[in-house]
Amino acid sequence: MPPKAVFFDMDGVLLDSFDAWLSVMNATANHFGYPPIEKEAFQAIFGGSTQADVDTFFPKHSVAEIEAFYAANFAGYAAAAIALPGASHILDALDTRGIPTAVITNTHSTIARPLLESLGLIPNALVAADNVGNPKPAPDMIFRACEILNVEPWDVMIVGDSVFDQQAAAAAGVSFVGFGGITGNFTLSSLEDVLNLVDGAYH
Repeated sequence: MPPKAVFFDMDGVLLDSFDAWLSVMNATANHFGYPPIEKEAFQAIFGGSTQADVDTFFPKHSVAEIEAFYAANFAGYAAAAIALPGASHILDALDTRGIPTAVITNTHSTIARPLLESLGLIPNALVAADNVGNPKPAPDMIFRACEILNVEPWDVMIVGDSVFDQQAAAAAGVSFVGFGGITGNFTLSSLEDVLNLVDGAYH
């Protein structure tokens, strides 16, 4: 039986925002008096929560202070973010099949919503870090998206590219599709393969 809804992580799945975020992170470090952040160091926690950013790079400041700086400054770097191949098509194709979609992201909604809209990526629901009590790897976003779309967790398929997505899916008891090198119940190298899964043609 095909899933009744498909949830996507945002960064690294529907869009490539790594360079944009690395620039924002270094602007944050410069503003608050921290040393520059190397690409490899940021890669290790990319997709995690703002709390992880604070713990790793900005320990003298609060999550609220760092998130406020992100919100005020991300737009200046957003042009570096691009939609990944097939992202828009996959959302449209699932909509055509009557399968609702959600984006679940550890990014704050004031950044995520305009970024998705600017790239023409419009899911049926968006659940961001500020919409739940706990970000991924907690399952809160998954349960909230299920409530919004009126589906049960066991009828959902999640597509993610990080251990945070993987752990959230496991905590919620939902099917996880690994993308971009991470494994899951299924492991894909192309977003287009999501349609093959939904249509029952993926082997």
